[in-house]
Amino acid sequence: MKSHWTAQSIKEYLFRIASDFIAQLENKMESLSISQGELAKKMGVTKGAVSLWINHPGNVKLGKMIEYAKALGMKVSVVAYEDDDPENKKGPIDAEIFRICWEQLGKPRDFWAVQNIVATNNVFAANVRYGRRSDDFKVFHGKQTSSGDVIACPQYFSIENFVGNQKLLLPS
Repeated sequence: MKSHWTAQSIKEYLFRIASDFIAQLENKMESLSISQGELAKKMGVTKGAVSLWINHPGNVKLGKMIEYAKALGMKVSVVAYEDDDPENKKGPIDAEIFRICWEQLGKPRDFWAVQNIVATNNVFAANVRYGRRSDDFKVFHGKQTSSGDVIACPQYFSIENFVGNQKLLLPS
């Protein structure tokens, strides 16, 4: 398989990332019914400056990304990830994929929130597998004690690797 076009140079890769980012801003502007002129006024710049920035994503800088996002009530996060494609044959994952996944997980704010999601999914998966009710399970967070047996359920939710030692506790 041939390398993705973003593997040609850092500049090409940056263009793809910036284009994804600008698409997110444009979607937000559309959902808020804000024109480029209104955004420019809100930011204290000319409509031409906004148009130039949006239409030439190769010139995007992180500081400007933050300014534009904040003007639309958004935040910016830079994510580095591994996807078993080190030669970049498939190209970068679209930023929209990360946003959708985050929203599908309930918009967790930190690893404690992710840990709660993992616990909930582990309990649900174990209930399905063993035909038990949620009341039959207690989640062990390392700070609680119980006389039950602790079992690991990593096969149910792979994000467990990121949140530490998530266990299920069966009542005795």
